[in-house]
Amino acid sequence: MFTERMTTDDCLWVSEYNGQKLEEGLFIVQIVPGGVSDKAGIKDGDILIAINGEKFKNINEAQGTLNNFTTDEIIKYTIIRDNSILNVSLKVYKILNILFLIFSLLGFGFLLIGFLVGYSKPKELSSQLFFFLGCSAALGFVGIGLTNSLIFDSILIANSVAGRIMFYSLFVHFFMTYPAKIEFRNRRLFLVILYLLISFVSAILFFLRGQEVAYIAGMLTTFLVISYIVLGIIFFVRSYRKLNQENLKKPLKIILYGFLIGGFGFLFTFLIPFFIKKPNFLVQPWVYLPSALVLSIPVSFGYSIFKYRILDTEFIVKKGLVFGIITAFIVGIYLLLVLVLNSILTQFMPENKQLLTIALIVIVTFSFDFVNRKAKEFVDKQFYRERYNYRKSLLTFSEELPYLDNMRQIMDKIANSVKETMGIKNLNIWFRDDDFNKIILSEIEKKPGNEDITHKGDVFDNAMGALFVNNKEPRLLNDVYLNELKLSDEQKEVIRKENFVLSIPIFIRDNLIGAINFGEKPSGKAYSEEDVDLLKTLSSQAAIAFENSRLQGERILKQKIEEELQIARRIQMGLLPQKINTIEGMEVSGFYNPAKIIGGDFYDVIKINENKMLVIVADVSGKGIPAALYMSKVQAMIQFAAKIFQTPKDILIEVNKQIHQRIDKKSFITSIIALFDLEKMTVKICRAGHNPAIYATNGKFHLLKSTGMGLGLESEKYFEQQLEEKELKISDDNVFVFYSDGLTEAMNKNREEFGTDKIIDIIDTNRQSSCILIQKEIINSVDHFRGNAEQNDDITLVITKIKIKPNTPLVEPGNSN
Repeated sequence: MFTERMTTDDCLWVSEYNGQKLEEGLFIVQIVPGGVSDKAGIKDGDILIAINGEKFKNINEAQGTLNNFTTDEIIKYTIIRDNSILNVSLKVYKILNILFLIFSLLGFGFLLIGFLVGYSKPKELSSQLFFFLGCSAALGFVGIGLTNSLIFDSILIANSVAGRIMFYSLFVHFFMTYPAKIEFRNRRLFLVILYLLISFVSAILFFLRGQEVAYIAGMLTTFLVISYIVLGIIFFVRSYRKLNQENLKKPLKIILYGFLIGGFGFLFTFLIPFFIKKPNFLVQPWVYLPSALVLSIPVSFGYSIFKYRILDTEFIVKKGLVFGIITAFIVGIYLLLVLVLNSILTQFMPENKQLLTIALIVIVTFSFDFVNRKAKEFVDKQFYRERYNYRKSLLTFSEELPYLDNMRQIMDKIANSVKETMGIKNLNIWFRDDDFNKIILSEIEKKPGNEDITHKGDVFDNAMGALFVNNKEPRLLNDVYLNELKLSDEQKEVIRKENFVLSIPIFIRDNLIGAINFGEKPSGKAYSEEDVDLLKTLSSQAAIAFENSRLQGERILKQKIEEELQIARRIQMGLLPQKINTIEGMEVSGFYNPAKIIGGDFYDVIKINENKMLVIVADVSGKGIPAALYMSKVQAMIQFAAKIFQTPKDILIEVNKQIHQRIDKKSFITSIIALFDLEKMTVKICRAGHNPAIYATNGKFHLLKSTGMGLGLESEKYFEQQLEEKELKISDDNVFVFYSDGLTEAMNKNREEFGTDKIIDIIDTNRQSSCILIQKEIINSVDHFRGNAEQNDDITLVITKIKIKPNTPLVEPGNSN
């Protein structure tokens, strides 16, 4: 339209005039007074049949012939007037279609701004919508004012119609999203109807062009276009009024004024054909100058972007420089390689020039990444030194972060580094995880400082947590973006008060522990994608540092607890018999191994007098510290009761009486007490819910299954009713084995239990051995059976053997008399 401009003769050609339709030739009508046709004496109704003697079939061919002539060139028309053939000479000239120029510039302006917006922030929905808005404007608006028949074909028309259809729909969609997302019921359905309605009506207009019904479709399309533009502006004004931040309203106010001014330009363009019923090439160009007001729309966008730094335009300029350097390198290396490789291949392989192309592709491909990286470094150093320095400084600092193990020190260094490098003064680190809050508070208690540590309330915590539900990406927090988030008004307000612009989440293994919140840059520039990526790197490194600090604290605490547990273990082991004071005629050995550092089992051997010995084994439910505390308490009670009461049953009744109301309802103690009396040669055994004792007499093994229930489960009366004490005669070589369930229920990796039968077999095999040797055989067998499996319960074992015959030799396994 600019290089192949239309040639005009200041009149209009039509194939039908005053009800008469021509089979050949064109009617000349609407002659411009004082124009070249008027001066040549041509009149309305004359029939043009040839141009410079050249005939044509239709208007397009006639216009094509006319376009071959330049300005001030004299040509000859062959016309028919009153059935007479006349030859008329006239001077034609080229015209510049001012209307086409205006709307081409409008489309280009939208395309340029759309590219800047989309390229700067490609991940945001509003940026994506505006990018496509610019593309559709570039397609659609070039069709407005189109008159040159040489390019007036169906492809161009289809592109123009498609562009305008998408533009008006995207226009409304964009302002439903920006500056604030407008939510309402059936929003998606509304958008679908929005796109389909104008598409359907425009399709009818396109396919029915030239027919009478097309006029109605055209009027409906015009109505829809005006409605869409008005609706988009209404949405924009509504969003604009919602904004509370003045710094956001300033650039939007300029855009609003741009739309209002541009609206007058659109209105004028649409209304002028109703008042001047002529093709635009027959109208004086100055008439269409008010249409140029439409250019205020892209101009207002561009001015706002550069004036108020809505986008990081430096990023785009820098990319342009980088790509320019890369392009220059590729072209240079290509020419060099062509010269070098071409001469080499010509000498050695003249028939295989394809290798030259392959070699060039390989070299350029493998060198591109290196060149790209070096080009970025060069541009940063030469043109963006400040940004290069702070990027380098922050990256270096982020690499050091994981090696810091003090949370307070980490936070101080993050704050100081960001302030020194980027100049950001408003910085906040929010922790969602209570563990980290406790660490910070404990560190400040040890050494108070100037930090402002505050709890901003549950609403703020909930709002910050809601920002990153199912989303790990950083969040921009000005009014525009806050209104798009699914937060309550109260949550939005509490975030808005903090004046945060950007929030970077801190995640550890998909678990949100907090966020680093940044205020505005001192320059007022927007955070670029590059800035956000850099701060994301800082955040991820900070997450590692915070976790290391927490783990370091846990390690110190764990080490302290382990030290205390070792002390508790030594105390607990000290409560067990260190040396068993046996009586003559009786041998006793004891073993205890807790599943954890400390446990809930215990055994005791109490010498009553020279003829009586009391053996106790007990098992407190559970493991660890609670069980150990109960164990020491019950042990003390039994030792005290043994001095007062004469039988195992009475001892257990008294202990149950003391602990029934003092023990946790979820806990209980099982116990077995045996009183050996070598004067009467009897043993009294009472079992309070404990494992049955194993005893051997005359080479036979028995399990003592007397009734009884655990200590602490029931009151004194019911407990006493259930408790049964048995008295057995004892003789030489009788063996009694008392144990906890950790022995018989010891498991291997296949979850198989050791069992009572194996214990009996070991005792039977080693019955002539000493108690200590029998004990070792049992424990070694259990260890071998369990293998690599973890010990699942405390193991307690007490073995007694009656040895009343003097000088009876003991036979140890593997030894002979």
